[in-house]
Amino acid sequence: MKSLLFPVAASVAALVLFSMASMPAGTALAAEGAPESQGTARSPNPLDGKTFVADSGEKGKKASNKDTIVFRDGRFLSEGCTPWGFGDAAYKAGIEGDGIRFHAQTVSPTHGTMLWDGLVRGDAIEATSLWTRDRWYWKMKKEFWYRGQLKK
Repeated sequence: MKSLLFPVAASVAALVLFSMASMPAGTALAAEGAPESQGTARSPNPLDGKTFVADSGEKGKKASNKDTIVFRDGRFLSEGCTPWGFGDAAYKAGIEGDGIRFHAQTVSPTHGTMLWDGLVRGDAIEATSLWTRDRWYWKMKKEFWYRGQLKK
């Protein structure tokens, strides 16, 4: 009986080690009782749940508009751009120095594309957008800046 158990135990151990090697980092710790395994889901996007109120303007010019920038459920939305058909879009964010850098691309069916790049430090946001609109007979590019604070 002893001789049959060793090959079975070795096979089980090899399977466990092989399956753990393909797990994302931290998964095994969470399974052992780390806070992540206690029902507290953390958003993969560190800006989720934050809304900023910002002044905005065309690059090189004074502020001419106000905007509300919303991060929710992995999505980015510029409320100031919705009248032109720009909806929400997935965003990517990551730590950069003492802040969080984000990128997004919003699209309007009638008014083109906006590429967003920004940095959130504490309660402050600074961002830019590059608005492009292509037609077969012309191409428009405008860059805008945004500066604001977390909405409380």
